[in-house]
Formats: sequence, C-alpha cells, structure tokens
Amino acid sequence: MPDPSPSAPPRRPPSSHSKIHSKIHNSETQPSRGPLVNPPHHTWFTSPARSHANHGQGKELPLHLIQLILEYLDDVADLARITRTSRLFYYMTLPRLYEKVTLRSYADIRYVNGRPEGYGNGSPFAMGLNTLVSRTFTDYVQSFRVVGEWREHDLEDYSKGRVPDNSMMLQVALRAALDKMKNLTAFAWELNTKPLQSVYEGLMHKPSLTSLTLRCPTRRIPRPATAIPPLPNLITFVIYDIDPLCYPDNISLLLLTAKKLTNLKMHWNPRMRDSGEESVNLLQYFGRSLAAKHVIPLKRMALYNLYARNQDEGFEHVSDPMMMEEITLMNCMGSTDPMTVFLDDTWRIKSNHPVPHNLKMMRGDIIDKEHVTMLSKFRGLERLYLVSRPRSSKSTSLAATPNTPSGTTSGNTPATAPPTNGLTSAKGSPITEHQCKGLAGDYLAVIQSNHRSMRHLLLSDRWQLSSDALFRLCQTCPHLEQLGFACDIPPLESLRQIFELVPKLWAIRILVRPGSELAEKIDALDMEMHMFVLATELWQPGYQGLKYFGLGDKVFRLGDVVFPPKGRPSVPEGQEDSMNARRMGPVRKIEMVERGSVEWIEIWGMDSIEFEVGFP
Repeated sequence: MPDPSPSAPPRRPPSSHSKIHSKIHNSETQPSRGPLVNPPHHTWFTSPARSHANHGQGKELPLHLIQLILEYLDDVADLARITRTSRLFYYMTLPRLYEKVTLRSYADIRYVNGRPEGYGNGSPFAMGLNTLVSRTFTDYVQSFRVVGEWREHDLEDYSKGRVPDNSMMLQVALRAALDKMKNLTAFAWELNTKPLQSVYEGLMHKPSLTSLTLRCPTRRIPRPATAIPPLPNLITFVIYDIDPLCYPDNISLLLLTAKKLTNLKMHWNPRMRDSGEESVNLLQYFGRSLAAKHVIPLKRMALYNLYARNQDEGFEHVSDPMMMEEITLMNCMGSTDPMTVFLDDTWRIKSNHPVPHNLKMMRGDIIDKEHVTMLSKFRGLERLYLVSRPRSSKSTSLAATPNTPSGTTSGNTPATAPPTNGLTSAKGSPITEHQCKGLAGDYLAVIQSNHRSMRHLLLSDRWQLSSDALFRLCQTCPHLEQLGFACDIPPLESLRQIFELVPKLWAIRILVRPGSELAEKIDALDMEMHMFVLATELWQPGYQGLKYFGLGDKVFRLGDVVFPPKGRPSVPEGQEDSMNARRMGPVRKIEMVERGSVEWIEIWGMDSIEFEVGFP
C-alpha cells in the first residue's frame, strides 16, 4: 500500500486495467526521452515458448510499454499465462514469475474435477520443489516460503532417536533448493514440522538474507533441538507458536549476532496462558544478549501471548528505547484471570522501565492506569490502537485477552455504582462505572496534552464519548486522519463542527458494541435508511475529504456529490428538512463494502487480536 501523504488520503490502488491505461497514456503524451525501442529479434529464438506467427509483418509494442504493463501483474496465474504467450513475454516475465515462490503442503489429498491434484504425477508441493532443484529458475527467487501441514510418517522413529526418512528427505531437498537461490532475501518456514541443522546451514551461506520467519511445532514429539546459527544481515525476524514443551529451536545466538535486526515479532502458543502454566523463561531467548550486554537495535517489536515471570534480569535493556518506534502487545502482562495474575503482576511491580521517547505507534488490548502513566512520560505518538476484545469469546490462535473497561465521558454516575457487565480491572478487582469514566478521561487527557501529533486513533468501544468530549479531542489533535470511537447516538450534525477542526480526516468509524442497545437500534433500521441518512448529510462541503464511514460492522465508501438538475420544483417553505426535500438532493454517492476490502485502512485492519505473520 502506498504511503499516504499528509494532505490527501491514501486510496486503494486502482484496477490493473486503469493503471496500465494511465501509464500508457502518460508515456504517450509526455515528451519522449529517446527513440522507441523495439524488441531485438534474437529474443524471438531464446525461449521454448512459441513466438508470434507473423512477426515479420506485424509491429511489436515498444519494450518500455510492455515493461509498464508487466509491473502491474501480481497474480501468479496471470504471470504464468503471460509467460506462455510468446518468446518475448517469456523472456521478460519469467523473473517476475519466480521472484516470490510459495510451496503449500496439505495434510489430505485435494481433488479437482474428481481427480486428485497432481494426478499422473506427484503432489503440487513435490513437483514445485522438484522444479526448483532440477531447473535454473532459482536464480530469480528472492522470497521463498514453505507453508502448510507436512504428513510425517513413522513418527515412532523420533522416540527411537532418529528422524523419519520422509522428513529427512524433505530437509535434503529443501537444502538443495536453497543452495541454488543466489539472490534469496526472505525465507519463511511455516510447516508443522521443524527445519533441521542442514537447512539452517544453507541459510548461513546467504549473505543477502534479511528476513526470516519460523513456525514452531505444537506437538510434544521428541525432536532434535537446534541452535539457530548467526545470520548477521538479518533485519526482520518472526517466530510464532512457541511452546517450550514442544522442542523449539534456540534463537538466543541469532538474536545476539543479528546486529542489524530492527523488526522482531514473537508469538507464544496460547496454551500456557490458558492453563496458567509457567514454562516460559525469557533467558532462553535473551540470555546471551544480556550476558554480552548486547543491545538489539529494534525499531518495531510485537509480542503475543507472553506469559512469563519478570525475574528482574534487566530485560528492559535488551533493546534501545531511544530507537523503538512501534510496539504491539497482545494478551501480554495483564489479565483478568486470577490464574495468571500472579505472574502478570511481576511486570507491574517492577515497572521501572526506560521510556521510548521516539515511539510513534502503539497497539494493544491492555487498558489500565499503568498504560496511561507510560503515555504521560513522552510526547509525539502518532498512531494509537486500543483493540477491544469481543465479549466472552476466545480465539483459536490467541488466548483470552483482558476485558477492557467500559466507560463514558458524559452523564453523572455515582461513585458507589455497582460493577457493570462483570468487568474487572487488570488485577481482578471489579470496576465501577465511576472508575471506568475516570480511566477513559485519563486516556483522553494524556492524548490531548502529550500527543497532539496523533494521526490514527482507535479508542475502546466501551467508552461512550459525548459530543463535547469528541469536540475537545479533535480540537487538540488537528492532524487526525483516521478516527474510531463509540458514542450513544451517531451525532451526524455535530460532525460538521468536528470536520472543521480536523481537515485531514478521511476515515471515521463509529464503534458499536455487539449486543448493546445501540446495536439493536441500528439493526432495526433498513440498510436503505442508513444509506439515505448518510447520503443526505455527507454531501456538504465540510465532508469533502471523507472517503470511508463505518457504523458498527457496516462500512460505507463515499463517492462524488450528485446535485439536483436545474429547473426542479422548488421546496415549499418550511419543508426544507423534510424527507422529500432531502431526497431531491443534493446527495453523496454511497456504497456499502465488505469489511475485508478496508483492511488496508488501519482503524479497521489494526482492530484485531488475531496474530498476523507479517509486519503491517
């Protein structure tokens, strides 16, 4: 996704056809940089693919136009078909086709038209691996990924002290493929079995490797544990499904020797937190770095499901706080579960951590006083995402995260009000309405005082903001581009004043808690009525920069303003705000879109507790 400019919202990349047409049009209308180059005749005979039938009579497109077209082809199937079109396209498209290679293994045989995949040959995974080993296409591979479920046979061999033959053959074949990849920059092992020492040794001989992703096994089968060797040029390291009882590999030497490591993401299996099992020891990962007093130059760090004791070993000094720019903490160091509160409190008691003064982004599902205190110790935060966990639900990939407190910034609530919805604080004690209101106010106060540079802000869906609180927030944060908040009734008319304060705002999302009274009111109205209200309100000039509007789980994309035709009948006096008058226009074009189509917008895409392998 292209980086949005400060003055204009980022837009979804247009379709391939429109982009190609625009590029070709610009290329034809702009002054020529030199004579048009036609493809050399020798390229017609350097490929096994068929050439054009009448190349002697026809005229080929200039090479620079063909290159512009090929730049916008990203679908593997399209690239494969283009490669088989002609010898020229084979010559120009083959490097793109093999630039990123993903081999996926399935636990069961899949069928296509009643026949198993690979009918008459091997499985697609095996045939793809055979192609990489036996052909010269590996010269083009820059990103290599193996993912899925590998069917291991003879698992009892592990208990007898040896690796099963089919798993060993997999390691040998992958090592042979890796040895031929001269330009490899990113490697991802996401199979349910482990890589062995031979695969790691192959990666050691890749000085161009800058990104490594590892998936740890989740079955308690005795396996050889390997110390991952040094990869000095590594920049991004992602490891997930870590379970100390499932024989994960040792990453401490890797973290010690990766002097250029700036992106680190670690995901622990949620089993430990679910069962309250204290089996994670952070010295296993950072012990070498602490002993050598090595400071990892991290800029972006993400931790998921961390359930470990803070033994005051100095883990706050593993990374340089002055270099840290982005932090993501999901289901870590805070819980409402009495089974885990004892270990989580060790991080709160020993809270003398250095402050990351240059932090620009923070994302997490923990909302408490300690977080507010940390936000008050520095300035300049630009993106804050307070992820709200669904009520009484558990994810398949993450353990239960702490319930965020519900609050309100309006209304009078007595201090002795009873606990609401069974909410508890990070220490397990009940939270009253008054305490929730104070916590929400503390967050808003620290944002308005210390972080006026805020561009993206996603608040908790339990905090019902009043119009006055929202007005003050936008007044002190004029650089807001994306905003997500909850309110009792969507104040469409009051938004006019808000948009005057935040001229760069182009995506707004009104959060609605599922099962709440407001959600029931919204569901009771027809979708056409929602779209009518928005279309007749958001046409006004103050909303010109708004492109996306979210209401609960509904997302609307806004288009141009349609004005009524000239000579229309005049509206009777006193009926300017009637339904008929508003229906006559002007109105804003509006379209309801799927949630998945707006994942590139952070206030939607970042609002998730699910683990994502890549960095956003």
